[in-house]
Formats: sequence, C-alpha cells, structure tokens
Amino acid sequence: MDARKRLILKEIVDHYIRTGKAVSSQTILEKYGLSVSSATIRNEMKYLEKHGYITKAWSSSGRIPTAKGYRFFVDWLLELSELARKEQHAILEAYGFQRQRLDELLKQTAFLLASLTGHLGFVLAPRLDQTEFESITLVKLASDHALAVIISNLGIVESRVIPTTLPQEQLDKIANLLNRTLRGQRLGLICEQLQASSPEGWADPVTQDACLMLQQLLPPHVSTQQLYTEGLLHLLKTVFTWDEAIEEARKLLMLLEDEHRFIQAIHQGRPASGQLTTVIGEEHTVRELRPYSLISLHYGYDGVLGVLGPVRMDYSKAVSTTQYIGNRLRAILTVSRATAQR
Repeated sequence: MDARKRLILKEIVDHYIRTGKAVSSQTILEKYGLSVSSATIRNEMKYLEKHGYITKAWSSSGRIPTAKGYRFFVDWLLELSELARKEQHAILEAYGFQRQRLDELLKQTAFLLASLTGHLGFVLAPRLDQTEFESITLVKLASDHALAVIISNLGIVESRVIPTTLPQEQLDKIANLLNRTLRGQRLGLICEQLQASSPEGWADPVTQDACLMLQQLLPPHVSTQQLYTEGLLHLLKTVFTWDEAIEEARKLLMLLEDEHRFIQAIHQGRPASGQLTTVIGEEHTVRELRPYSLISLHYGYDGVLGVLGPVRMDYSKAVSTTQYIGNRLRAILTVSRATAQR
C-alpha cells in the first residue's frame, strides 16, 4: 500500500472513530484537505474496499473500517502514540511515591486505566511463583496463635493468623533461619522443595518447625494470578443501546466471573515484556469478546494490564494510556525490588 492509500485509510478510521458516521470521498476531500481530486480518492477507496480494509455502510454510500482496517490503523499508532502531559501528571499524582500493598497498587492501576480511557481497565497480577522471597515476620498474639506475614520483593504475599503454641523466642529463631537462608529464592521453587521433602529428613527442630510453618503459610496455588477490573459500566454504555446492553452485560459478566477464560483471552497474542499488543473484534478466539478490542501490555512477572473497549474506540488514547501506565507500574515494581534487595 502506497503512502496516499495509507493516509486515506488513516483518515477514514480516524473520522469514523470520532463521529461514528460512514465516510465518503467528499468528506475526506473537505475535512482533510488532500491535494487530489474526488475521483482519485474514490479510486483509492475502491482499492481499500477490494482489499478488505473498508466496507460499504448499509445505511449510506459512505465507507466504514473493517477489522483489517482497524488493525492497520492500530499498528501504525503503536509507533506514534504519546499521552498528553496533563494526563501523565495525573497518573504520577495518583500513584504517589509511598510504597503500597501490591493488591492496592494493582486495584489503583485498573481504576486509572478505566477512568482515563472511559473503558474497562484490567490488571492481571504478577505470578507469585515468579517473585522472590524477601522476609517473614512472626509475632505471638496469644498462647495458641501468631501473626505471620510473608513478603516478596514486590510486597506482601500472605498475611495470616496461624495456630501455634511455640513461644516468641522460638518464632524469632524460625524467622531468622528463613530470612537468612531463603532470601532471594523464587517462591515457586520454595514450594516445590517443600512438597518434595519429608519432615523425617529435617533433623534440627528449628528447621523442622520452620518448614512445617512455611508449608502452612505459602498459598496452595502460588502460580495462580489475581484479576482486577474497573469500569465495566463505562464499556457497556459506549458499545450498546440500553436493550442490547442488558444481554451483552450478562454475557460479559459471566465471562469475567469465569476468570480462567478471560485470562486466556488476555494472553492471546502474548506480547514480550514491555511490548503492547492488540486483539480487535473478530480476531478474538473468545466469542463474547468479539464486540470489543483488547489492548494489553506485559509489565513483568507474567503480569498484564490493559483496557477492553469498543472496536470503534479512540485507539490513540487507549494505546498511549496503557503504554504510559504500564511503564509507570513497571518502574514502581522495579523500585520495590531494588529496595527489597538492599
């Protein structure tokens, strides 16, 4: 496709996203000031239609983009998108500089994605088995209970009151042993080692108590990932009429309830770390997502964030917002990791 065809396609997609109206050759000529004739534009539009980038709208003689046309437009945008300074500042202000619990940080990230784009924002949490053990704290609460807190290099992993009759002195020995020997090890490897070992092989009483306590504390499904979403109402209001929205809301809510299927959809076309990917309309393998486009970015530790919006969304805004917030979250987690390793 030559430069003029690319420009005309870009203008068709851009105009349709902003107005929701089919685009004629005369519209392109009047709105975008191309120094060619209307006949030339019509010929170029015929080429674009023949090759599946645009199609005729049933209600008028104008043309609207196809999924292939959107795909061309989005791929072009990935190189050019940049978030406005005002919105960059708002994101920095929202995150602040204090260290937060990881779950609070991810909820806030989903909220920022939703509020800035007007669509559904989602964050798939890092896989805990990819994070590293930082420390454990054990505090005696009563004669038969203690508070146990496990922290990874990204923040708190598990905080729980556990039954134990051990005195604080013994709990301190256990914590010191674990903090000295396990710091920097991946949680997934610790879980595997504990599952493969047997209590009979632990000769030292402190080691035996420590391993039994870790088995009790570490999450049983440490490789699973928590999903955070915000802005479902934003999304449904922009895609459907009221009558349609009720049925489509039911379908989408059922999909979000079935987190495994939604997470599979997020991982479709899996991007490399730090790279952004898009799945547009009919490209989805999950049928319930075909009225939407999904923009996602891998931010580390198998974590993914992004937005789910209508096929006719403002891709420039959605792409730049996802990219900027993803970079900020990665930076915050990198700082947390560096702080933990000091």
